[in-house]
Amino acid sequence: MKRDYTLSRAAIIDLDDIWNHTADQWSASQANTYYKLIFKEIKRLSANPLMGKAIEELETNHRSWIVQSHMIVYKLEGDVIYIARILHQRMDLENEIDLL
Repeated sequence: MKRDYTLSRAAIIDLDDIWNHTADQWSASQANTYYKLIFKEIKRLSANPLMGKAIEELETNHRSWIVQSHMIVYKLEGDVIYIARILHQRMDLENEIDLL
């Protein structure tokens, strides 16, 4: 069953930052390609939300899914996938995520 998804305000900011950084470092074309890849993976998660790894150290229902060098942090809320953050893998998850 494919579910709808929603992006938190923080996830939208993360996406903007990812696009800008990629465009600055490589090109706008590369930024667009990576942006589309992230959304392709979000849609995959919408079809199968349990394929991500549980984030047990945060003691929440959040899961993570790796897309190249970024991690989509999400949870299932009823029939909706809630995308909390999209973080670079090097970031300290506990300091960066706002789960409220």
